[in-house]
Amino acid sequence: MKAHARYRASWRAVLTLLPAAVLVVTSHAWGPPVAAAASAPAGADDAYDGSDMWLRYPPVEDPGLRDRYRESATSIVVENAGQNPVHRHTRNLRMEPGAREKLVATSLEAARDELDRGLDGLLDRDVPVTERPGEPVPDGAVVVGTPGSSPLVRESVPAADLAGVGEEGYVVRSVTRGEGGYTVVAGNTEVGALYGTYAFLRLVQTRKPVTDLDISESPKIRNRHLNNWETVRLYAGNNADGTGGLNGENGSVFNFAATGPSAGRNLPVVLDRYIVVARALASTGINGITVNLVNADNVYLTDAYIEQEAALADALRPYGVTIALSINYTAPTDPRFAPDTLTEAQLDPYGDAFRGWWNRRARTIQQAVPDFTGFTVKANSEGQPGPQDFGYDHGDGANGIGAALEPLGMTVYWRTFVYDADVDSDRLKRAYLEFGPIDDEVQEDGSEGRVAENVFLQTKNGPLDFQAREPVHPMFGRMENTNQALELQITQEYTGQNTMLAYLGPMWQEVLRTDTYATDEDGGLLEHRRVGDIVDGTAQGHPDTAIVGVANLGNAANLTGHHFSQANLYAFGRMAWDWTQDSGRLADDWVRMTWSNEGPVADTVVRMMTGSWEALAGYQTPLGIGHQFAADVHYDPYPSQWFVRDDWSPVYYNRADSAGLGYDRSPTGSNLAAQYFPVLRERYSDIRTTPEDLLMWFHHVPWGHRMESGRTFWEELVGRYQTGVQYVTWMREAWDSLEPSIGARRFAEVREKLAAHEADARNWRDTCVDYWREFSGRPMPVDQGPASASVVVNGQEHGGFDLSEDSYTIPVPAGASPEITEVRTRDPRARHEIVSQAAGVPGRAVVKVTGTSPFGPLVKNYVFEMVPGTQ
Repeated sequence: MKAHARYRASWRAVLTLLPAAVLVVTSHAWGPPVAAAASAPAGADDAYDGSDMWLRYPPVEDPGLRDRYRESATSIVVENAGQNPVHRHTRNLRMEPGAREKLVATSLEAARDELDRGLDGLLDRDVPVTERPGEPVPDGAVVVGTPGSSPLVRESVPAADLAGVGEEGYVVRSVTRGEGGYTVVAGNTEVGALYGTYAFLRLVQTRKPVTDLDISESPKIRNRHLNNWETVRLYAGNNADGTGGLNGENGSVFNFAATGPSAGRNLPVVLDRYIVVARALASTGINGITVNLVNADNVYLTDAYIEQEAALADALRPYGVTIALSINYTAPTDPRFAPDTLTEAQLDPYGDAFRGWWNRRARTIQQAVPDFTGFTVKANSEGQPGPQDFGYDHGDGANGIGAALEPLGMTVYWRTFVYDADVDSDRLKRAYLEFGPIDDEVQEDGSEGRVAENVFLQTKNGPLDFQAREPVHPMFGRMENTNQALELQITQEYTGQNTMLAYLGPMWQEVLRTDTYATDEDGGLLEHRRVGDIVDGTAQGHPDTAIVGVANLGNAANLTGHHFSQANLYAFGRMAWDWTQDSGRLADDWVRMTWSNEGPVADTVVRMMTGSWEALAGYQTPLGIGHQFAADVHYDPYPSQWFVRDDWSPVYYNRADSAGLGYDRSPTGSNLAAQYFPVLRERYSDIRTTPEDLLMWFHHVPWGHRMESGRTFWEELVGRYQTGVQYVTWMREAWDSLEPSIGARRFAEVREKLAAHEADARNWRDTCVDYWREFSGRPMPVDQGPASASVVVNGQEHGGFDLSEDSYTIPVPAGASPEITEVRTRDPRARHEIVSQAAGVPGRAVVKVTGTSPFGPLVKNYVFEMVPGTQ
């Protein structure tokens, strides 16, 4: 592992090979020029640290547009904003000294304050707020409320219109009155009105029209939750590498046991960042968070911690965010709960002792947190105890805790991330083999499925472990009789952590839109059968629905460690609300709310984001080669590693040999393909019909296998690694071009990340390709990429360049000129620029070639060393 750390450092040093001219992109090298973009606002913007996330509300730049918005938002009217205070258990709940955020008592107060903050900032003037407008309502007013809180809302929006949006939905509508009118934001509940408030503000933030509005929205999925893993897979702490905290904090977003200088900042003291997080979650529609790690510490069930959790719940509640806890199956045996403890012999999930204990503990929590959601359980996985340790299966354990919680209206989220090696030699098959029979089991009343209705099986999007691209988990659609929650990973464990810019919205879009080809009991294809249809209950009529994201929040100034990681939290929330939304459009919204509304700037940043995930898959996991990470931190490549057990080891997944690469999961191998519905089963069983992006998940692919491009598998594989890196080079240069338009602090922080990103992407390419080449025995492909080129020096063409190399030697005869007189690109669409010529021999010249790929622009900087020689 130390050797790989050295590689990482050395590859970052590679960038020093490039002259300064190459490190700044020219305005014509990648697309629309950015030179005409407006400069960033002077002063405060240069110091801004990202701590408001996408809710910063800088003024609308265009004076004419700002004036039009001012006409549509002359005042804020929120009647009876304080009449329904939410429950507050903690008497001494308080903000930290010097806080800039504040506590609110109702969701309408939260809506009123957000409108006040947002419109004051966006319109660059004080927008008056009134509780009772009098008669008539001022033209241009923005009215927010529910039919119960506001006569204006009751008069403006028919009850039938609101009935269609449910408890959490909203209506945003322009009401015309003579030559004037006003805007009404209405919900059946105060939380619905709050969600509508953020939707209205988002229109202004992204410079959309706010006249002639008639918007009705409601969430497609009922439970839209985060799992907070505290410091495990945390890349957003405020220490140097983001994996922890300073000043007595552990780096987690919430303080329960901070020490030293931060001891006085533990709950029930509410920090500014808690309220920023609450506002951000509400702005996207996230309505729950499990506050502790799935490898649970029982301390969170103790009375002292429950009081702290109640304080956090009090602060989050006005924003529609409820809390839950992760639990350990054997918590009843913990002596910290004495005298109310159980023996291991009493951990029978059907026994009164076991169910009674969990009911009592849950009741204790509910007394302090009346809207407590329930428990998340990781059992019999990676060393965590569970029912199998006591002779029962997962269904028994889940139902035992579910029965204890059912009288309290609580829910169990039972994670299906299990991979007992005794179940099957192929790790990817094991979860379905354990849970499928429980779902199919026939009950005494003739129904199928043993899992209780207040239990969700929480399943990762793919059958392995949050890789950059996996096939969808075969359990989606197969669990017809069980409520199933989709688990996505927002924190970038395998997708670049806090170093790599990887926007994951396109990945989740691909997952949610994947056709499962699910069938009914007669074998006919369901009308609605995409993964999203399964998750939202449309496909199979599941009575409850849920989607869960493993959070990426910490105590870093920008809360996510990398400024662009905020976009992943934003996209998750918006897609959890409505999974059919386009990830590119969400990226555009986030960029305009976070960075700039200037067209060239916004377009460039969106373009960087939308290809970043595909590029990452290219240089990390191309063509379905999964889990090639060094086992400890899951960042650096280590394809040759065996670590502790087979299924934790890269060599188990790559199966590299002289014949080819990849794990055979077709009928000739482990037959994972058989776990899918018939259409996908047939597709994945045949190497000729398996999608190339999933090829090595299902097949041991021969090095000479002919790909759709016409290239061999070996050539295509190397090309994917190369283009992934070339996209990162383009991103880095594109970002450099935006320096005049981005505040100094955030620009510099992202620029530093992108430099490290590029070097580490190169490390992935070269470490993996060099290892595969040992087995393939094939030469490195040349002149095959979109950025391939040859150059003419002294009348002689020089080509055959390996795109993985960083510099190339060209011999120049004595007395001959080293000038590059022509550049010939392989792809006629590619553009080139001679950045610098060698002044003599020896000397250095640089040529930039900008190519195109399906996921975006590519840049290859050719560094030519002109040396004495003959031709």
